[in-house]
Amino acid sequence: MQRTAHPALEAERERAQRAQYAALTAHYGEIGPAALLAALVCAQKRDEEEKPKSKAA
Repeated sequence: MQRTAHPALEAERERAQRAQYAALTAHYGEIGPAALLAALVCAQKRDEEEKPKSKAA
């Protein structure tokens, strides 16, 4: 995990990540931990792919 120079920004980023994981857990929780892990990996990859697009725009 990358640390920032601003603890408030880091705390907000972690809070947002926990909220995302909570939403995914609520949605995928009944299908098992392996499927939940796959959903988290896919969500993270999708977010990483969208970042360069938003910077280019």
